[in-house]
Amino acid sequence: MRGPVTREWFHRAKRVLPNGVSSGFRYWGDDETFVIDRGLGGHVFDMDGNEYVDYQLGFGPVILGHADPHVCDAVAAAATRGTTFAMTQKAEVEAAEKVLNALQWADRLRFTNSGTEATMGALRLARGWGARDLVLKFEGGYHGSHDGLMFTTAGAPPEYLGSRLRPLKLASSSGIPETVKDHIKTLPYNDIELAEEFFADHGRELAAVIVEPMAANFMGVTPEPGFLEALRRLCDEYDSVLIFDEVKTGFRLGLGGAVTEYGVTPDIGTYAKALGNGFPVAAIALNDRLVEGWELGGIAQTGTYAGNGMSMAAASATIDRLSDGTVYDRIRQVGTSLMAGLQQSLDGHGLAGTVVGHPSMFSVFIGAGRPTEYRDVAGHDSRVYDATIMRMIDFGVMPCPDALETWFVCGAHTDEDVEITLDAFDRALGEVLSSPIAAHTHREE
Repeated sequence: MRGPVTREWFHRAKRVLPNGVSSGFRYWGDDETFVIDRGLGGHVFDMDGNEYVDYQLGFGPVILGHADPHVCDAVAAAATRGTTFAMTQKAEVEAAEKVLNALQWADRLRFTNSGTEATMGALRLARGWGARDLVLKFEGGYHGSHDGLMFTTAGAPPEYLGSRLRPLKLASSSGIPETVKDHIKTLPYNDIELAEEFFADHGRELAAVIVEPMAANFMGVTPEPGFLEALRRLCDEYDSVLIFDEVKTGFRLGLGGAVTEYGVTPDIGTYAKALGNGFPVAAIALNDRLVEGWELGGIAQTGTYAGNGMSMAAASATIDRLSDGTVYDRIRQVGTSLMAGLQQSLDGHGLAGTVVGHPSMFSVFIGAGRPTEYRDVAGHDSRVYDATIMRMIDFGVMPCPDALETWFVCGAHTDEDVEITLDAFDRALGEVLSSPIAAHTHREE
């Protein structure tokens, strides 16, 4: 699928980078892995000059569009003033004020450089503040690549997870010490009854619950009514910390993220990705009752590049661009049209399936019913979906070939992009359903 120039650049990459990538998620195989030359607006260009409508958007950070001039100008200006001082800088204070004003619920924050750093710091703060070790996460949730939470993440084979009533914890990588899992418990997402039973048994030893309020790492499954409210109530009752991992949903579902979208407030929220439109910036936001955990000392949170000038300029500029709501209006219009059109294509081909998620980030579940938890994803027809997406890429439209990773929409996507995308999906799906790949698809009766 790659042209000769892109292929040569990939061979160069393999000589200096393991598998030719700096993150394992970017490796699609020796014959499919791309090397990108540049991005502009809602499109990217490979080394052969081929143009693609981009729905990966860096796995979600690019909310405004690639190379947004307002953000780029702000970062370029920041670079001329110096970036890292081993002290608080003016740009850091200004960015923090803007983030807190946008979020509304949080009282203070600290900046980091990545979502992984943010969730790692949030987890340590919750454990240190409450003097408890046990943490509850939900099946399919991915909270960064640190050992403490890399269990039963997206991609874990459901058949190895045991009974959903008493789930088994499955490490997502070699190299994680066996003893780490002693401090983690897992439950199915969206099950209030199981959460209540769990708290009755373990609530007094539970430091924190960490949850993606919208399951951004498995198809964008949304919370069932009452689920997040139940977690808030249970954490209050047992004096546990509720952590919302908004690394993907923050500043993407809206300026206030999932807190505004769903009306439930955590004790700690972690933010990254869309906060800087692709520049490396993240934040750990918290309410006043957790602040003393850091202010009194003894709970470490550090980072040489945390709050660096260029990242702070990117965050400030991104929030400025998002604040008047026009970008969100555009994303909702484009995303709503895409979701409706994709569903229409599934129905038109007689294929059982549901478009799941939010207009800013969604996925296509090919299978019977609507998924509400990670184990439901086992019913997804990945062979048909993956083949369809790879064919779409041939047509110049690039979502991620893995349905667990949502499609992302940015403020630079156009109505023409929507037309091109829906045509590409319908054509690709038709070709795949006519091929031997589709011999056992979920056809509607």
